[in-house]
Amino acid sequence: MTARVPSEGRSHAWFTWACHAALLAVAAWFWSIGKQRAAEGTLLALLGCLALILPPRERMPRLPWRLRALPRRLDAVPALASLLSSPGYGINLFYGANAYDEVVHLLSGALAGAVLAALLLADGRPRSLRHMALAGLGGGLLLSLVWEVFEAVAGLIGNWTDTWTDIALTTGGTALGALAWRALAGAGTPPAARMPAQVPGGAAAPPLAPRQQGRRGVGPDPAAGA
Repeated sequence: MTARVPSEGRSHAWFTWACHAALLAVAAWFWSIGKQRAAEGTLLALLGCLALILPPRERMPRLPWRLRALPRRLDAVPALASLLSSPGYGINLFYGANAYDEVVHLLSGALAGAVLAALLLADGRPRSLRHMALAGLGGGLLLSLVWEVFEAVAGLIGNWTDTWTDIALTTGGTALGALAWRALAGAGTPPAARMPAQVPGGAAAPPLAPRQQGRRGVGPDPAAGA
């Protein structure tokens, strides 16, 4: 018997496609106002987002099992993050006398936190709010430090105040996003554990027990280390 991914595990939500369509519209708008380089960058971001979500990761055994279990409703995250930042470089909102840069760091961190929480909860183990908050803080700090190093190498970094506020907002946003996903999804059961197995006659077998998931290539097999 092989695990069969239900249709909702393979399809993309309308919101995901709406985000990608909006990103395409932003690229067209940039081009129409003479911002060709921004339009090209947005189109490259769109292609990158599609490359991330179109492959059927549920059926790609070489991927880590947590990635294969990542809910499809999070496929909108890369496009949403690109939409958030595109006006910043497209019409220079990052450099104006406004809080746009701070808002982008906070919301991008929250999106990253939701993905981090979904990866952690994919094994179905209960995790407390404290656990998720600490995981979000750690992941957000790492993410923000990597980004600030990139900005320094690319010559985009601002003054010290800009640097530490970016780190604080990204870290805090990631923790908030992880907590929000934990609150919405709960400890949950990993999506793969809900996959019915195909049996003769078209009937669905009961969901896999946690110890059986690893033997079907869904998650780690506790017996493997014995």
